[in-house]
Amino acid sequence: MSRQGRYRKFRSVGSVLPRVLKGLKLDKVLAAQPAVTLWPEIAGARTAAHTRAVEVDGGTLVVVVDSPAWMAQLRFLKPQLLKKIEGRVGKGLVRDIRFVLGQGPGVVNSEE
Repeated sequence: MSRQGRYRKFRSVGSVLPRVLKGLKLDKVLAAQPAVTLWPEIAGARTAAHTRAVEVDGGTLVVVVDSPAWMAQLRFLKPQLLKKIEGRVGKGLVRDIRFVLGQGPGVVNSEE
């Protein structure tokens, strides 16, 4: 086999990666990740001051909330938030939101 013939079998990573990700069922996982970075825009400034999206796990956006009162409020807002996420990220990529009580970077403790 000629040297040129061997190199023709190689493909760029960019041309193979989408197929590999789909085969590993990671394509939807990666497509849903913008929900984390877009959370402040989706939730709005007031809500974002008390929350922080941390990950998308199996189609569920995990959001850390700084107080039980905000967690209760967000449970009522969940349907509207899911519609906003769908409009920004795409249909079916984020199917639920799980609110967890805690603190971390970007989550302000309202009692401070």
